[in-house]
Amino acid sequence: MATPQELHALTSQQYNEHPEVEDDRLRQHRIEFEVTLRTILGRLPPGRTGLKILDVGGGTGPYSFALAARGHSVTLVDLSPGLLTLARERAASLPPASQPARILQGDATALSSVIPAAERGTYDAVLLLGPLYHIMSPELREQAIREAWAMVRPRADDDREERGGTLFCAWVSRWAHYRDVATRDPGRLARKKDFYAKHARDGDYIRLDENGDPCHAMNHEMPANMPLMLKRITGEEHVKMVGAEGLLAGGLDKLVNELQGEEFEAWVEKCVEVGSDEHGWMLSDHIVGVVSKTAPIL
Repeated sequence: MATPQELHALTSQQYNEHPEVEDDRLRQHRIEFEVTLRTILGRLPPGRTGLKILDVGGGTGPYSFALAARGHSVTLVDLSPGLLTLARERAASLPPASQPARILQGDATALSSVIPAAERGTYDAVLLLGPLYHIMSPELREQAIREAWAMVRPRADDDREERGGTLFCAWVSRWAHYRDVATRDPGRLARKKDFYAKHARDGDYIRLDENGDPCHAMNHEMPANMPLMLKRITGEEHVKMVGAEGLLAGGLDKLVNELQGEEFEAWVEKCVEVGSDEHGWMLSDHIVGVVSKTAPIL
């Protein structure tokens, strides 16, 4: 059986071989992208540019480029050279002001090996929107969150600032896989009883190639565990959860994503409303946890 580290490497290899698939994903799922981006923008200090943002596991950089275009200094980090090649090609086609400040290869579980020690605790926002559902051990997932949290700047010790920087973590819901199976191969649930008994316990989904060897791995987390995990690891009590698809999970966004203008915007606003609801966030496939540092600089 492959180790978590080997599964991580296999997933990175698959992205290397087919980087265009991941690059195109959020263009096909515009609701997820818009809800997530608005969640990020809504937690940044209003009216400020030049904020330091670290996008960990950001792939080809859809959020990095969106935030750089708004005047922020973004560092994009990803494990896959293939995804980063596409990100660098895109950056080269843009004016410097719209490019990420840096594009670096690195592992979410070992950020200290790629981000200089002097930059720990200096970022206004850290995005961890892709790695957690491809890291195949609970210990390594927690390590990735701790590494990202260490990069978030503390609150300044004065009365003008209520909080420091913010961490944005994303998971894939355990129920997302069942919605996908129901639309693609509903008989699988009965045929693969042992697989789904294990999946119910640990959320691990390992895809096999034609030779029966693992080629891609994902972890699907129980929604109720997500805020508890963030609270325990960060020591912060207030955690905001947002469902990135709102009420359009399980492929219900397909026709909506083809809309333009006011018609599309109406659905974005509805999905932000539902995805931000204290119960509605659990409906989504991709779920973002938002937590800010409240402890002051010592």
